[in-house]
Amino acid sequence: MATVFIFNKRYSVPRKVSAYGDKNLTYTFSGNTLPTKPLIPILTKILNEANKFLKEGSFNYVLINRYKDGYDKIESHKDNEKDMDPDSAIVTFPFGAERTMIFKRPNFDSVKIPLKNGSVLVMNPPTNEVSFHEIPREKNIKDVCISLTFRKIYQKKSEC
Repeated sequence: MATVFIFNKRYSVPRKVSAYGDKNLTYTFSGNTLPTKPLIPILTKILNEANKFLKEGSFNYVLINRYKDGYDKIESHKDNEKDMDPDSAIVTFPFGAERTMIFKRPNFDSVKIPLKNGSVLVMNPPTNEVSFHEIPREKNIKDVCISLTFRKIYQKKSEC
């Protein structure tokens, strides 16, 4: 099971995570490094759809989160890891049970967005610079939600 490192303490990640994308890419968040598995045909099709939301370039990484029910969640955070291209959008496709994403920004009201099955959420820059977001615990949800989150990750330079 994956863990996260927050304020010098390690906690279990309250969801399952996996990653697919270009060869040799890794994404590090909260002390976890996820290397990619090769894209499978269905992910390639969805990646092509996600790329339609980019002004230039293409996504090379998909983080998959599996929320088994409403008890699984993701804490308030920014996707501002050094592995990510900060000038790129992040595109999310949720499947299964509807979950709620909450955006929080200092001095503004929170914004709740329902992530409906088969919908798309595009977080354009500077969303991650100015807002935190989370998927809270929703105890009334009994079904699975799978979230495919497409990102542009920097290719690591090989050392010679």
